[in-house]
Amino acid sequence: MVLKVTHIQLEDLLKEYYETKVALFIFGAFGIGKSVVVRDSAEKIAKTKGREFVEWNKLSKEMKQKVYEYSEKYFVLIDERLSEYDSSDIKGLPNFKADKDVLDWKVPFWCKLLSKENSDGVLFFDEINLATPLVISSVYKIIYDRVIGEEKVNKNWFILGAGNRDEDRAFTHTLPAPVRDRGGEVELVEPSVDDWTEWGIKNGIDSRIIGFVNFKPSYLYNVNFDDGQKYTTTRGYERVNTLIKDTKIDEMFELKCKSAIGEGIASEFISFCKLQEKYNLEDLFKNPKKIKEIKDISIKYLLVSSLAERYGKKDKTFDFDKVMEVSKVLDEMNNAEFVALLWKLSLSYTKESKLFASDFSKSKESKLIDKYGKYIIN
Repeated sequence: MVLKVTHIQLEDLLKEYYETKVALFIFGAFGIGKSVVVRDSAEKIAKTKGREFVEWNKLSKEMKQKVYEYSEKYFVLIDERLSEYDSSDIKGLPNFKADKDVLDWKVPFWCKLLSKENSDGVLFFDEINLATPLVISSVYKIIYDRVIGEEKVNKNWFILGAGNRDEDRAFTHTLPAPVRDRGGEVELVEPSVDDWTEWGIKNGIDSRIIGFVNFKPSYLYNVNFDDGQKYTTTRGYERVNTLIKDTKIDEMFELKCKSAIGEGIASEFISFCKLQEKYNLEDLFKNPKKIKEIKDISIKYLLVSSLAERYGKKDKTFDFDKVMEVSKVLDEMNNAEFVALLWKLSLSYTKESKLFASDFSKSKESKLIDKYGKYIIN
């Protein structure tokens, strides 16, 4: 049985595997963030090495040439989707030249980068078990011998792969045992709401989505192959975030949400968003005592997620005093879970600036601190 790991555990493992250069295979359900963890981990490693992080697939032709020429300055993530490859794409094509007695191979540009002495980075073979057996065989030599064509991959590069599970109906091919035996294996589990929330805040996910997912934790990842609905995944919420950013709630807003995460869950999310207009959050923030009139639990999720986001953006109207003022009202209502959520979200929104931790340490609200201080993680 393959070891199951969380997103945080995988990130820690990736650092260790990078240091040793032992290959790693990551399996897991689709849409849960396998590629995201690899990307985030690579960026963090780049910082520790004092190199500029770049994603090869997003670079222009001119920039790729620059990265190749000045490879000592960059840490490169090469993300290759093997499901799109033919075996010759990796091995290369024969370069027939009349003036040579031996046959050279023309390989993709990224293959040349791997053999350059001062280059460094992560070679990530995504969708590895969606590739054909011939392509997997070509990759085997890269993973096992660290050789592409006739060029040796330099010692700096870390090679890993990721793929879906057989039960995900992704038409996967079974990886040959010799390939799997050349690296470690883990299965990434679905993210917890707390972990995803922290990631979502860090990556600018709309506070309405943050609030909704905390309101409906079971909707963070909802895949049913039998109900005919579009699957709802963490990747789907990223898609929604991109589609609805800076847009008002109208017919197109609804269509975009339903197409991105499925009609059923999207309908609930849309209703959740409409509550913001119905209850006038601005008025509730100005007069927190009015929160006591709220009976709808979903409004409280919307309220605390919105307040935490605006506090994190250092909006002068939504300072620490406002957070504590709302916290007092929620405490008076015996809504301890919402005080805890507000503080945890405020902490996450200010993780880099440490604003909430700093304000909290100076606070004179001893009663609330004694009661909810355990939710502050040092």
